Amino acid sequence: KLFLKETIKPQHSNSIMFTIVPVLGFSLALMFWGMTSSSNISYYLLFSLLLFFCMTSLNVYVVLLSGWTSNSMYAFLGALRASAQTISYEISMIVILLFPAFLQWTLSWNNMFNGYGVMVLMVPVGVAWTIS
Repeated sequence: KLFLKETIKPQHSNSIMFTIVPVLGFSLALMFWGMTSSSNISYYLLFSLLLFFCMTSLNVYVVLLSGWTSNSMYAFLGALRASAQTISYEISMIVILLFPAFLQWTLSWNNMFNGYGVMVLMVPVGVAWTIS
């Protein structure tokens, strides 16, 4: 239904980038599904936590480019604000997710999910995440 509706583009926008950037953001969101661990997975990601950090940092560029391509100063300032807010939340997320990784000495999601002993320590980390 989304792709069948009429596309509305701003008059003075960069029309090629205006249509490409949402597709890039959607494909970035779909790439996160490839990182989920399951019993019938055909590949093994050794440093999947680092890949997760890199992919979440790419979201900043998608938000920034979406504001820039509209050629509107209000949209661009909103995108700058949203990018700054995303970066500040990513810093706290990285610190919180590195805590169990350092406790288990692994950067793989599969190995981290197998270590249930760290889950007891994640309660204070969850409180810190809620506060931040």
